[in-house]
Amino acid sequence: MDDRTGVVNAFHRNQGQALSVLRALSGPGDDEDPFLIGFLWKGDSLMRLYVQPRGRTGIIGADIRLAGMLTALIAALPSLIEEEERHRRAPDDPYCDLLVDLTDW
Repeated sequence: MDDRTGVVNAFHRNQGQALSVLRALSGPGDDEDPFLIGFLWKGDSLMRLYVQPRGRTGIIGADIRLAGMLTALIAALPSLIEEEERHRRAPDDPYCDLLVDLTDW
């Protein structure tokens, strides 16, 4: 079994939650100024969302866990990523300028 099999299986186990998050953050009417830019599947129930806060330049990577209170996390995400004490540099990720770890939120 190669390493990708585990990642694919983890994605299929969490596909419903992942799709719910992506749909909620890419609602209609956001085409001109999208909040959700993209995402990266990071493994068993972990995703990195790439978002662009309105009125700011640069992309923020937000690591989330696809379990627990997802509805509350989705609702709070725009304000959570604005909290500067959560910001970390992202030297190893060419797709974002800052990282925010929300895996324990």
